[in-house]
Amino acid sequence: MRILYGRNTSINVQKAVWTLGELGLDFDWIDKDGTVGSINSADYRELNPAAQIPTIDDNGIILRQSNAIVRYLAHTYPEGNLCPTEQPSYAEAERWMEWQATDCWSCMRPVFWGLIRTKPEDQNMAEINKNIETCHKEFTFLNDFLADRPYIAGDQFSMGDIPAGCAVQRYFNLPAEHMQWPDFPHLKAWFNRLSERPAFKQYVMLPLE
Repeated sequence: MRILYGRNTSINVQKAVWTLGELGLDFDWIDKDGTVGSINSADYRELNPAAQIPTIDDNGIILRQSNAIVRYLAHTYPEGNLCPTEQPSYAEAERWMEWQATDCWSCMRPVFWGLIRTKPEDQNMAEINKNIETCHKEFTFLNDFLADRPYIAGDQFSMGDIPAGCAVQRYFNLPAEHMQWPDFPHLKAWFNRLSERPAFKQYVMLPLE
């Protein structure tokens, strides 16, 4: 039995469930329609002591941390072709997965929380705007990298596209009156390719909450 825990509006859960969808794997989904903090029980803490999401139980293998789940699924189910077999492509997939979890998320998180989950009267716009500028800089790096390739690892969609793709979905759907996005032709073309994928449409293209 394969079980995924976590609400469908979480970016980290979306990474895991998008990967499951791309691989065509069956799973039960616990707390799919939950809210922020909705999994915080003694039973869940036995699986994940930090009470963070997602957690996956893949036939008895318990794993936490979203990018680790993406990697695990890509390696464990190679028939899905999500893990590049050529070292240069694999290295780029790994690099941009780390970029999403570190450089990108360090500025995206305060923007998302500030604009989406904070009441307007409580928003620190100076801090939010500072992080928006850093987001623009970080996504410029990805835009430029994609200038000569359709996907992050090269010609084929891979695990490397999943964390960054979830981040770009949020970035492009933040309130337009605050964002003033730069011109990102390569980033937008890549995002449009992702948007054609059925699993991305089903699990990631959701309203921000």
